[in-house]
Amino acid sequence: MSRRAGCRALVTMVAALLGAIFLSGSDQPVTAHSSYPHWQVLPAPPLAPRTHALGVPVGHRVLVLGGLGSGTTEHARRDGATYDLTSGVWHRVLVPVPVTDRDSAVDAAGVVVLRHRRVGRPATWWRYDVRRALWSRMYDVPRRLSPPSGFGSEVYAMSGRRVVVYSIQLRRWTPFPRDPHRPVLVRPTVTASRAGTVVLGHTPGHRHRVFADRWDGLRWHRTRAEAAPLVIAPSDGATRVRVGGRTLVVRGDSAWIRLP
Repeated sequence: MSRRAGCRALVTMVAALLGAIFLSGSDQPVTAHSSYPHWQVLPAPPLAPRTHALGVPVGHRVLVLGGLGSGTTEHARRDGATYDLTSGVWHRVLVPVPVTDRDSAVDAAGVVVLRHRRVGRPATWWRYDVRRALWSRMYDVPRRLSPPSGFGSEVYAMSGRRVVVYSIQLRRWTPFPRDPHRPVLVRPTVTASRAGTVVLGHTPGHRHRVFADRWDGLRWHRTRAEAAPLVIAPSDGATRVRVGGRTLVVRGDSAWIRLP
């Protein structure tokens, strides 16, 4: 009888452990709040408390870069951390420039491309190889580049009114053919997908007349588009990153993840 009871206890303990792991949505157990069943507490990141850090999803990792330190004089940080969703472990990261969520970064084939804004001066561009934990400065960058968007192994941006694409493998920027459609779009933004490269913008004097100019690999096509919704960034200073259907949040020295 004692042997049978011991086996039952072992099975119960193993089932509880597996349940905790599957509840996490990844490979590590986390703590659940009974009042917020979808939110799970993560281990604290190895960083001093901060707000307005820049979050970047990279595969099964989330990067939290820079941010504003607490105190009477806020200053941008030059460090960060990566969270591995498969192992549940944080790792420290050094950043070559002080970064906040006013900067922008995208992932392309496991390499983060960072656009660092500077007041009164041109932005600087950096590459971060996540696997090698190596930063490098990007040179020969086209003038007046917009915030980037990534797709596959390439990074897209607007250089003035022209689309340029950066190849991660070739480490080179290449301009697209000029868009012949008129009138020229104001404040254009570019995104790329399997359907092609799309530039959104409005016509001069008509902010609600939004057009989408799509490059299909051979030529440009212009179509009328719905007005883009106004997106207001959260004002609480928290860093929110969507990855794999989940949302990771870092604020101060705490972190959470919301499961689907």
